[in-house]
Amino acid sequence: MRNCKTFFLLLLLSLGGFSALAHADSPTCTSPETKLSWPVVNPIWEMCWLPPDQSIGADGSGMELRKVYFKGHLVFTRAHAPMLFAEYKDGAGGNCYRDWKNDTTPVLADHAVQNKLGLSVDPLKATTSCDRSKSPTTSYGICAYQLTGYPNATATCFSGVAIEDGGDHVTLTTQYRASWYMYSSRWTFYNNGTIQPAFGFGNNNGTYNSVTHWHHNYWRMEFDIDAGNNTVSTNGVDQATEFSDLRNATGGAAGGPKTWEVRNPVSGNGYKLIPGANDYLVPTNQSGRNFHTVDVMATQQHVNEYADRTDNPLSSCTMNTSALVNNESLLNTNIALYYHTSVRDSTASNWPPGCSGANCIAQDSMECKSTGPTLVAFGPWVNTTPTNPAATVAPGTVDVVVDQGASATDMFGITNSGDVGSTLNYTLDLSSTSCASPAAVSWLSVAPTSGAVAQAATSTITATVNATALAAGSYSAFVCVHSNDTAQPLISVPVSVTVNVPPAPTAAVSTGSLSLSVVAGASTSGPFTLGNAGAAGSTLHYTIDATTPAWLSAAPASGSIAQGSPVVSITATANAASLAPGNYTGTINVHSDDSANPTVPVSVNLSVSAPAPTAAVSPGSLSFSFPQGGNGSATFDVGNSGSPGSTLHYTIDTASTSCASPGPVVWLSRSPAAGSVAQGGPADTVTITADSSSLAPGSYSAFVCVHTDDPAHLLIAVPVSLSATDVIFFDGFDPSP
Repeated sequence: MRNCKTFFLLLLLSLGGFSALAHADSPTCTSPETKLSWPVVNPIWEMCWLPPDQSIGADGSGMELRKVYFKGHLVFTRAHAPMLFAEYKDGAGGNCYRDWKNDTTPVLADHAVQNKLGLSVDPLKATTSCDRSKSPTTSYGICAYQLTGYPNATATCFSGVAIEDGGDHVTLTTQYRASWYMYSSRWTFYNNGTIQPAFGFGNNNGTYNSVTHWHHNYWRMEFDIDAGNNTVSTNGVDQATEFSDLRNATGGAAGGPKTWEVRNPVSGNGYKLIPGANDYLVPTNQSGRNFHTVDVMATQQHVNEYADRTDNPLSSCTMNTSALVNNESLLNTNIALYYHTSVRDSTASNWPPGCSGANCIAQDSMECKSTGPTLVAFGPWVNTTPTNPAATVAPGTVDVVVDQGASATDMFGITNSGDVGSTLNYTLDLSSTSCASPAAVSWLSVAPTSGAVAQAATSTITATVNATALAAGSYSAFVCVHSNDTAQPLISVPVSVTVNVPPAPTAAVSTGSLSLSVVAGASTSGPFTLGNAGAAGSTLHYTIDATTPAWLSAAPASGSIAQGSPVVSITATANAASLAPGNYTGTINVHSDDSANPTVPVSVNLSVSAPAPTAAVSPGSLSFSFPQGGNGSATFDVGNSGSPGSTLHYTIDTASTSCASPGPVVWLSRSPAAGSVAQGGPADTVTITADSSSLAPGSYSAFVCVHTDDPAHLLIAVPVSLSATDVIFFDGFDPSP
């Protein structure tokens, strides 16, 4: 079903087009700039783009656009975001930082749109960390987006800019990171001249989820409309000197939002900046720390002036307005318009300040927050002739088959088949019974929920069915398409859903027990395997519980196994750091969604032995020589080179002929007669004394016998020799005639 509808939508998109346009001028892009022309034939938009790692400014400025043209008219000489800050509530979590904007990080996108203009089919749009983040605490890594089926032959994660042809618009998407923070940057250009920049925030590992914090983004747009001096105004009132300003949702004409305009006073072409709805969610200076106190700044353009300072020190927390807004004239010059938005990540029970219980905002730390204004073109370059749009929905139904507990999608297209130059504006809502009574449907969502479609273009709608809480069976609902098609303002799209019982998995554990052995103080491990022997198409989801006793652990802690996939090796680890010698038992519980065996125990038998000593005696022999009747001493060391934590115990005796038959040796004594040596500690010194006072002159031999508890060296014999010389000859007297 999905492949068929994907082909149908591609066919609709391929039929769209634009009438020929007068093309006054075109940008010349030089390396490392890359040129974009959209559409390829008779372009409406042309520009040069650079990824974040090639952008200008101290530590970059995110995705940078240069020499941006609409219908052959210059709009921007440059558009980028040179200032980015992170700020933590009450100075926690590192207080505040200026983040860097030049570390391009991967985006998931169709190969057809990777660093080139194309149609995005799978996925339907380039996906950033912000796009993926829907849970308050879940993170998805660097190229996140562990969506089922990716990467594949059609889509992968890549570092660069995704450029997607949306029929009535073109969108450039990239992402850059500052350590764990992931910042997405999008610019969307519509065929009616509308421009929508968007800033999004994500987190690749959950760092500082426990601290409420803000991220502040400043766009900078260098206007040079029609390559001439421009004029800037607030709510239609021209401004003569540089200024800063604040958003005001009711501070504009007829109680609408305050707006700012830049125009070429000669040609009459211009743009009006209108804050987006999400831009009001976080008020200016919400933290109360006065780091970010303005929303809009209009300044005179200067070469190499991009931010409030020329460097980007990490700990410089305050955006210095006065460094940019300093009373210079805005008359007959080129304007740099700065626009600031903020997002807040709230941890549990922490916002607003002083809240408690239900009065606190629920944690939303990892949920995607996206902000950005809309810039609306006005003047002769925009065709303002009234035209009649016409809405066509195809295919006319949404049909989804999904397993219980899973999610699935289907798509349809909304095409504007009206007059040339018309724009179809639409919104979507849902109903479980009839579009005459729209209401939320808990298991159904659509995206996007609104849009604008140029004549002959198609907007692709994705309907998602979440069967997590649905029993097996059939369900129905409606997607309600409201539009400015006066002939057909409402189109009902029936939704039919079949929820099936998923194939049952079966947990297959290779063994019910493991036997491990280890020396006290060390650790050891052993594997067993877990597989899925269930029905074809089933997936086994498992968790491993090995927290009791404390010496036992297992990894990985959780995972999933598709039927027919290789088994997973589970490693059980026993840590005997605090265990005495002896035998121990523990249990690893394998929990899974195998309904027949939801928990499979694996017993672990652990044998802990005492650390073994190793005896070392040096030197290995002793010899004495002195006059008969004299005595002398010599020493040897008894050391322990065994296992860490071991202690060597020893005793010493003597033997006349062999240590197999120890006994007193009248001329030999030792001290000490016994002792112990800890591994890693100093060796014991044993003193051996030979006394020849009871001996006749001559040569004698014996043994010092070292008995130990070293299993490999229970007995070490140290030979001892004695030469007792006749006193008459000892001093060199020669008795010969």
